[in-house]
Amino acid sequence: MRIVVGGLLQESNTFSEASSTLQDFRKYYFRLGEQLLQPQTAENELTGFIRAAAEEERERAGKITLLPTMFAQAVSSGRVPRRTLDELKQLLTGQLARLPSCDGILFALHGAWAAEDHDDADVEIIEELRRWAGPDVPIVITLDSHANVTGRMVRLVDGIVGYRTFPHVDCEETGYRAAKQLFRIIRGKTKPHLKLKKVPMIVPAESHQTYRGPMYELWEEARAGEREDPSRLTSLFLVQPWLDIEEMGCSVIVQGDDPDRTEAEADRLAGLMWSKRSEFEVDLYSVPDIIRKLEADPDRSLPYIVSDSADSPGAGSPGDSNFVLRRLLELGADRRWNCLLSMLDPDSAAAAVLAGEGSAVKLRLGHSVSRSVGEPLDIEAVVATVGTGKFRFGGGTANRMEADMGRCAVVRIGTISLLLMENATFTGDPAMYRSAGLEPAEADLVLVKSANQFRAEYEKLSDRIYILDTPGASTAKIKSLAFERIPRPMVPFDENFAWPAREGESTDATAK
Repeated sequence: MRIVVGGLLQESNTFSEASSTLQDFRKYYFRLGEQLLQPQTAENELTGFIRAAAEEERERAGKITLLPTMFAQAVSSGRVPRRTLDELKQLLTGQLARLPSCDGILFALHGAWAAEDHDDADVEIIEELRRWAGPDVPIVITLDSHANVTGRMVRLVDGIVGYRTFPHVDCEETGYRAAKQLFRIIRGKTKPHLKLKKVPMIVPAESHQTYRGPMYELWEEARAGEREDPSRLTSLFLVQPWLDIEEMGCSVIVQGDDPDRTEAEADRLAGLMWSKRSEFEVDLYSVPDIIRKLEADPDRSLPYIVSDSADSPGAGSPGDSNFVLRRLLELGADRRWNCLLSMLDPDSAAAAVLAGEGSAVKLRLGHSVSRSVGEPLDIEAVVATVGTGKFRFGGGTANRMEADMGRCAVVRIGTISLLLMENATFTGDPAMYRSAGLEPAEADLVLVKSANQFRAEYEKLSDRIYILDTPGASTAKIKSLAFERIPRPMVPFDENFAWPAREGESTDATAK
């Protein structure tokens, strides 16, 4: 059995001024050809594909040959430039051209990837795979649970398997489950019917966690449905909320052998998701709110973890906002509290590195990319440390990959330690600060720029966790963003509308 494997993952925020080049993929995770099959420390969908193939070989005593293409991922940003997407597609088709025919394809995608001239960049990748493989070769893809699943995606593939956790800690397990599904299809054990149900709602990512709350309850229902039918495989997608595109919304996908039962289950879960739409609201706090909490807290043995999720690189924002720093300075926090902050600012990071440890510097900080939401801030600081820029995400994060901040330095503004970096990266892991000589557990206040992923590691340090009310492209205040292209009616922009609109009306987006 010959199986093509690969992946291209990127998440787009259409409100963000950030952008990705091919170099951004090379900086974060980039493998070509046989490099995919070499030992690696990352734990992602690819390692799940490989583990499942080895297990299938042992159990079936039949050779499985993995045919590697490419596997690349970049930190989230705005719409990807056409040139970048075309370069990635050319690399993929070049790898495909050297391969023999295959029995199936396993491919990892994000599912919320938009190009500057096309809302559905993921579909462009799937179309290349289908064009090469022909109509009869089964294709199973994996998607992030924040994917915006479209009808064309479903029509082009034979199976879709989504993450089941947020914070995302099951990337490898998702790849494993996708591979097992593909093997069942190839061996004729299943011929699944895929049912996509779009749900007209967009809810804040800060409330998407799967270990408690409404999403936990939905997954309990989905697993109960799977136990009733061994052929059933369910994926739930609370779409990332910063996509202003035409076919937008949350999704349920159920695949199973019996089309009627499969559709009934998809309708049931979509209805349950719709019924919980008001349960995803999130409490937001101002920076003064947090300072007042600090001042009133008799036991400050645990750090206050505050999230500037509106500037989260993991949600496509640049990570260059100085909003929290500016407010802390206005409130005199630099004279009272041990605060750890981070910021993308290539010029300031380079200037601090050049000045060297112990040097006094004058810097103009912030909004080098997100110019529409803030102005630079002039500060005087002392360079505390110059770092290597490298750190590895911990066991509670998505895949234990290595991050590269590029040139980076910690500058001190009174009691505030600010980590400046050249490259955007996911900031929701204490390992980032620790790589620069800062210990979050010993701070009074720690800033992360992450909607939810940070909870995997930071909830081990503290239960004092707050989401800030700040400006930015990935704000939790969804109604404040200028959506123009999404279908209407849509929660939270429209209220008190019936869905489905009429009794018995289909919720199947693929029927349109």
